[in-house]
Amino acid sequence: MKKKLLFIIIILYIFASYLTNKFLSLEDLIYGFYSEQFAKEQIEQIIQNQEKWSWISYAIIPVLVLIRGGLVALCLNVGLFFYDTENKIKFKQLFRIALLGEFVLVLVGFVKLLYFLFIKTNYTLQDIQQFYPLSYINFLDIENLEPWLIYPLQTINLFEITYFFVLVYGVHKLLKNNYWKSFEITAASYGTGLVIWLGLVMFLTLNLT
Repeated sequence: MKKKLLFIIIILYIFASYLTNKFLSLEDLIYGFYSEQFAKEQIEQIIQNQEKWSWISYAIIPVLVLIRGGLVALCLNVGLFFYDTENKIKFKQLFRIALLGEFVLVLVGFVKLLYFLFIKTNYTLQDIQQFYPLSYINFLDIENLEPWLIYPLQTINLFEITYFFVLVYGVHKLLKNNYWKSFEITAASYGTGLVIWLGLVMFLTLNLT
């Protein structure tokens, strides 16, 4: 069952990425983005290199799904250890919960595609990179934000909140305990892991920009 879930999630991510590349005219957007910085020949070389190595973006998807699912499961495992629960939950059970949550996150790519196809049809490469569906950042003027704030603000979105509650429900079903106790365990474990991850991204952004 776990392998089947993993396979379906990976296929959905690859499909969303393929549709985005196919229907959002990324090649034209790249021309527009780099037109004032590079000569036409240089831009064509950039596009050719991207096409040449485009398979990497698809090949890395399974790795990213496994890493994210593994890290989330690890956070939950640590949380359960410190809360000293009587039920001995296996890591693979927590990993399955994380995979079920991925069905929420994979929707982001499809919603983003539909948004640019039917709502904001006049867009730039930067718009695609910075837009996150149903996120708090959409209510802000991104141009006036510090680069290191963009990713954390993108993370404040309904998809992430829904993902969190999927984890809570999964832990609740495994432990068969009070729902709010599962909420507390998930918030302390996954929440802490998420804060650490956001802090790392912010630190890297500050030092690389």
